[in-house]
Amino acid sequence: MGRIFYDPRRCVEDESVVKEKGRLDILEPAAPEEDDFDRTVIQGVENLTRKVGKRQAYLIVISGASAGKMFKLTDRMVIGRSSRCEIQLGDKGVSRRHALLICDEKGNAAISDLGSTNGTYYAGQQIKSQHVLKDGDKIQLGSTTILKYSYQDVLEEAFHQHQYEAATKDGLTGIYNKSFFLEQLDKDFSYAYRHVEYLSLLVLDIDHFKKINDTYGHPAGDQVLREVVQLIVRVLRKEDLFARIGGEEFGIILRKIDEKQAHNLAERIRRTVGDHIFRWEGKSLRVTVSLGVATSYRSNYKDTASLIRKADQYLYRAKNAGRNRAASRLNDNLES
Repeated sequence: MGRIFYDPRRCVEDESVVKEKGRLDILEPAAPEEDDFDRTVIQGVENLTRKVGKRQAYLIVISGASAGKMFKLTDRMVIGRSSRCEIQLGDKGVSRRHALLICDEKGNAAISDLGSTNGTYYAGQQIKSQHVLKDGDKIQLGSTTILKYSYQDVLEEAFHQHQYEAATKDGLTGIYNKSFFLEQLDKDFSYAYRHVEYLSLLVLDIDHFKKINDTYGHPAGDQVLREVVQLIVRVLRKEDLFARIGGEEFGIILRKIDEKQAHNLAERIRRTVGDHIFRWEGKSLRVTVSLGVATSYRSNYKDTASLIRKADQYLYRAKNAGRNRAASRLNDNLES
């Protein structure tokens, strides 16, 4: 015989019936209701699709060094590796001015090659004159970069942007991650070499960071990391690339900045962090950073690995000299 369940708050009459029939021995409480935290929240539901607005044309990089980037299309846009291009791609196989994209007022678009070294292709065929784009078309530039022509609404755009940032940004601090940093450093190093320009690299480390975690806890350490980043961002240019490349280690790429300028910036960063009062649960914390600076010009470094090694060497020299210092070739005689 099946068991009888009852809820004494709502089934008093049923209980009396069961008692009269002499079957109280099989009475059991009813199955518990959902806990409050697990209840479905009643909300006023609105039609979110009304907010998406008109779908617009985009080029989405789906393969290559710039994979994940989205470009909203306007009337006339040059695609290439040059910083002057409206759609700038970092792949070495892409020419400085590789292709031209033209859109009309109705949203129709066509792409043509600008005499690029490695060509522009659709469906495996090289584009000789002009190709009119349709939604979903994939265009190949050189050997590795593939662009997808697609109409997107604001929700889809936000989703793609979120995916791109998740792949390139550090979740705690919001600045770039190590993978993106190394990729961009390689591009900037090659560009500086070709154009005979300065490229400086700063690496910095928060001094005694483990002690902060051990003394105040990891939440305090996380807060220090975020504040240090905010302080440094304020003294950088928009074109400088700032990334978290380790637990408490950071890297900064400085384009067209010579050794003296880079060293002066390192000193400014050191003073900015050292003068700041960090607070955690009513207590004041003193935080300092040590920095190493290396500058590439012409062929003094053969590759990015050697540039990073030199910056790291100066960072270790700053730490060995007592920390809270900036070291570069300009103060090679730095001593403790």
